[in-house]
Amino acid sequence: MDKCDNLWIYYITGTGNARLVSQWFAAEASARGIEIKVQRIDRLENISMPAPGSKNLIGFVYPTHGFNAAPIMLKFIASFPRGLGTDVFLMNTRAGMKLSKIFMPGLSGVALMLPAFLLWLKGYKCTGCRPVDMPSNWIPLHPGIKEKVVWSIIEHCEPIVRRFASDVLSGRKIFRGLYSFPLDLLISPIALAYYAGGRFFLSKTFIANDKCNNCGLCIRECPTSSISIVAGRPYWKLSCESCMRCLNHCPVKAIDAAHGMAVLFWVIFSSANAWLLLTIVNKTGIAPDAFWWKAATQVISIAGMVLITAALYRVMHYAMKIKPLRLLVRITSLTSLPFWRRYNYLNKKRNNQTGGQSN
Repeated sequence: MDKCDNLWIYYITGTGNARLVSQWFAAEASARGIEIKVQRIDRLENISMPAPGSKNLIGFVYPTHGFNAAPIMLKFIASFPRGLGTDVFLMNTRAGMKLSKIFMPGLSGVALMLPAFLLWLKGYKCTGCRPVDMPSNWIPLHPGIKEKVVWSIIEHCEPIVRRFASDVLSGRKIFRGLYSFPLDLLISPIALAYYAGGRFFLSKTFIANDKCNNCGLCIRECPTSSISIVAGRPYWKLSCESCMRCLNHCPVKAIDAAHGMAVLFWVIFSSANAWLLLTIVNKTGIAPDAFWWKAATQVISIAGMVLITAALYRVMHYAMKIKPLRLLVRITSLTSLPFWRRYNYLNKKRNNQTGGQSN
């Protein structure tokens, strides 16, 4: 890669991990006198593009969602114009953890492979790809990591990102993301299932509890415009990508992941799906072992899960006006437990540095 004159970094972030990675990379470029433009692609609005013909290095930094790139980043890359340069790099933040003194890596799946392929189809050449195991923010799965451990993981990741940036900016080709290729390929079917249906189910697991004061922060900050007010309460649409920004950044902890409600939805969906498939087989005489039928059942199941979950969530949303039901949903939500920490340390630090302005 020839020395670039301009560095363009496009990132999407839920709780700040990808933003921090972008800033570290940009700092290395700034030290070399390279012109830098770092942009967050929330809602795919007001995004500047490089001038064609310039020596541009273009980077894409994003969280890993369901062993894939964040859907909004895939959409952005799919619509990215041709001819704005030839060299690109990719960095995906993964769910890093720490066990005693050992830093535990996350998994990428197709989070690097798929974007690289899409960009290759557009004529871009990937000069570097690397996962970064930033602190996990998946609060519906586990309590937020302790602050001391969070900063320990971040201090571990910063020199890794800066070395990668230095190598890429020096013209070296770095494909650290290929080291886990066999395992990533093995879990790629999970990435496909998540993208086809799982993400829609997860989008319907968020609720506003009684602490909600309708401040509107979650609506303003949602990167996909997936939260609206319905019947006086925040309502999550199917376009929600479970980035965790709303849940982790709510100043009064008014957003929970409704685990009990999600289990109920899954039981109802599974029962309805089994009944539907059995009815079709009995009524039509289809051979259950036929390959085409097995494939069709997957399509029917995914479509049914999305439709049934969306319908049940809407009914539950209106039914939450009933106080006993609200109480039941809350006590069956793990995130409502007193010790269930949020992951908002980066947001607090940034707000302190900018006088409360979020970016």
